[in-house]
Amino acid sequence: MNNAWTIEISRIFILTIVAILFGLVSGEWVLAILLTCFIYITWMLVQIRALERWIRLGAKNQLALDSSGIWQLIVQHIVYAQRKNKERKKRLSFMARRFEATIAALPEATIVINAHREIELTNHAAEEILGIEKRRDLGQRIDNLIRDPLLQKLIESDNTPEQVEMESPVDQHKTLSVTCVDFGEEQKLITARDISQRIAVHKLRKAFIANASHELRTPLTVITGYLELLESEPEMSDIVRKQITNASHQASRMQKILEDLLTLSKLEEKGYDKDSGNIVDMPSLIQKMVVDFEKTKAKGTHQINVEIDQTLQIKAVENELYSLCQNLLNNAVKYSPEGSTIKVCWQRKSDGYAYFSVTDNGEGVAPEHISRLTERFYRVNVNRSRQIGGTGLGLSIVKHILENHGGYLDIQSELGQGSTFTAYFPKYRISELEVHKIS
Repeated sequence: MNNAWTIEISRIFILTIVAILFGLVSGEWVLAILLTCFIYITWMLVQIRALERWIRLGAKNQLALDSSGIWQLIVQHIVYAQRKNKERKKRLSFMARRFEATIAALPEATIVINAHREIELTNHAAEEILGIEKRRDLGQRIDNLIRDPLLQKLIESDNTPEQVEMESPVDQHKTLSVTCVDFGEEQKLITARDISQRIAVHKLRKAFIANASHELRTPLTVITGYLELLESEPEMSDIVRKQITNASHQASRMQKILEDLLTLSKLEEKGYDKDSGNIVDMPSLIQKMVVDFEKTKAKGTHQINVEIDQTLQIKAVENELYSLCQNLLNNAVKYSPEGSTIKVCWQRKSDGYAYFSVTDNGEGVAPEHISRLTERFYRVNVNRSRQIGGTGLGLSIVKHILENHGGYLDIQSELGQGSTFTAYFPKYRISELEVHKIS
């Protein structure tokens, strides 16, 4: 670089000496200066024209300017930039091929669309379950090819990632789970997978549980009736009576399990929208439930403290809401020692969520069990649960009721310190009629 500028400065110096000598000899200093400037500018213009022609013809190495000084340096910079650009293009091309190969290898249907919803990339799986063919449909708007409103709503949503279930455009017997996430600059990545088999198994399981429960209810009712008759027989020995009492207790427990299974089966078939349900007077519901518990299950063995926002109501299905509160309070009574205090709370959080919580000071739950408490029939202590008559389905029912209402269950527990079960309800469930206060 320094050598190039040295050459250029040497040229200017030589021209200056020539101009001075010409001026000294001829005495025409203006002409001498103009003539040397004209020569230098003309030479520069010739170099610029040659550079422009070289660039116009593609700036190929074999056509590069045969010059020196600053022009040779400019040519070198251009050649170097071209070489780096070619290397970058090769890398980008390699990465693009690798990305396309990755998309093609994915077992899920995968589509990349731009800001105009035009398809930029797709794979073979998309052709099989969505009917999007790579050669035919690249550049087409996806909403012109798949006119499902669920997909349109998913693409328009800003709360990504989201997931919807929709019918396959190529096979109405297939159900697809579709997700859409932001990708690149104003692009979206749409993935879809076939969940027909999972749904079929789920439906089969629900049908089996519902049918089995219905079929078992009648014989259980008959058995319970005969056991009650035998239990009332006055001439029966104490040993036999004890066995019949145990059998009656187990039959009653089986009936409760069947009722809970039927409740779960019905809840799984539901799923409410934001406007479903009626306005429920939660303060009155909770107070009534607590009074009932104090008269029946608690019977003075537990103290129940209530903290209720008397103006807070909720829009929901009342019988399901009562079942939810009853299950949580029932668990607290069962799993906390006699004489302990249970706190029931119905309040609103700062973020707008309404919540119903039940806190006990029982034995608590180890951290490894908390995530599984809402599973069907899951018990931390099987023997303890059987002794107190639990079915193992109460928290599953609570979870499904909350999911149907757009809420969720939070469990906080520590061994030896008790537990807090909190049911959260979204803001849109809170009634706008919060003004009348209950005296």
